[in-house]
Amino acid sequence: MYKFSGFRDGHTHPLFAEREGVGPDVTDCDTVSAVVERIGDFLKANPECTWVDCGSFSPELHAGQPAHFSQLDEASVAVPIVVHASDHHSIWVNSAALAVAGLTDAAPAIPNAEIVVDATGKPTGVLREWDAMNLIYAHQPAPSLDDDLAALARAQQRLLKAGVVAVQEAWIDPGMPEVYLAAAEASRLLLRVNLAPRIAPQSWREDLNFAKATRSRVRASGSGLLTCNTVKIFVDGVLSDGTALLKHDYCHGGRGTALWDPSELAEAALAADSAGFQLHFHAIGDAAVAAALDALDHVDLCNGFVDRRSVISHAELIDPADYARIKRLGTIVCQQPAWASVESAPPSVATALGDDRVERLYPLRDLLDNRVALSFGSDWPVSPPEPLPAIFTACTRLQPGSNSAPLNAGQSIGRTEALRAYSVGTALQLGQESLLSQDEVTFDTDLENCTNAELLGAKVVSVRVAGRVVYEA
Repeated sequence: MYKFSGFRDGHTHPLFAEREGVGPDVTDCDTVSAVVERIGDFLKANPECTWVDCGSFSPELHAGQPAHFSQLDEASVAVPIVVHASDHHSIWVNSAALAVAGLTDAAPAIPNAEIVVDATGKPTGVLREWDAMNLIYAHQPAPSLDDDLAALARAQQRLLKAGVVAVQEAWIDPGMPEVYLAAAEASRLLLRVNLAPRIAPQSWREDLNFAKATRSRVRASGSGLLTCNTVKIFVDGVLSDGTALLKHDYCHGGRGTALWDPSELAEAALAADSAGFQLHFHAIGDAAVAAALDALDHVDLCNGFVDRRSVISHAELIDPADYARIKRLGTIVCQQPAWASVESAPPSVATALGDDRVERLYPLRDLLDNRVALSFGSDWPVSPPEPLPAIFTACTRLQPGSNSAPLNAGQSIGRTEALRAYSVGTALQLGQESLLSQDEVTFDTDLENCTNAELLGAKVVSVRVAGRVVYEA
């Protein structure tokens, strides 16, 4: 038996994941026709369904033929269909979804987002980044509180079965706090959850007020498991769409999408820090990481240096010149170790970045060698929430069962280092280091001293959170 304080996920979206999980899972579909067939079978089995929301497809799915609404129309022209890309920064929809959003004839121009159009200017059914995707989401039927509580219950069981005792819920919008508050009030919250309301460029002042109100409600609940200490700020997009912000051009041109004016980002970060929130940045490209650091420098200059434990999540590409600044600012880098493989850097990304930058992706070894505080997260539903396969990838730079060559093998880290990042490292991020002794996960295998095969086959025996047994195999 192996006992420790449990895994903590520094960046995940359990409610989004299980909401999406109600629709058909198309993750294993490797052709457009397979996706269409899977959705069609789902609609036949669920004739009462009025909206399909499912995931997720690889950007490589459409390498030979661009995604188009007509492909999904083969499954249904009457029921709106939304299929999430695996990076969850774009969606592929059918004509019914476009129609309900009024996007059949022309596409409005949206700053920092894109509605892909054909040669005649008509939408093709692909929408990239939140402000474009939300034109569709705004018409999606809202789940009931009971449905969301059931989704949260499923998410918690999956996390506990994997040995996860605490999570950073890394994207909270209006309508979501109620789910966690209701679960806490009914004693149905089983693991530790820290909420992070999202702060958007166009509405950050209103968003900050929402974050403050949410924090007040959470504190008033008196829950020992639920907190709201953090705000989430998107700095850029993703590499697969060419929207991650780079210091130098992509090989096909352009440097990605800057979501914020630098002065506005600095002002918003300072206001959130002054309100007592931890800053949690989504920054994937090296220029986005630098932009987050610039904002944090401004916060330090105005509010003084304290142990604020700011977080830069993802940080897939970091300029080596910025390691010293990350360490000086006391910033925690929350990486997604499951992505550190060639499967997560497919040909389209490799072609867009070029060999030199691909060789710098997911720099786990460099972060530790530069004494940067490192935490781990899954970004579920982008990748599965189970830590053990991700730990395997952190140590081998391979996906389990992969026949590929390792991705940047020199960036691999040791088993003990990976376990620490997914437990103590994330406890530091969440401010939970004093709570480590209250939580315990028992595995049937010694995770530090076993083979890779034994690691991947290890099972959770029991989980205790805040002194209470919440899961037993």
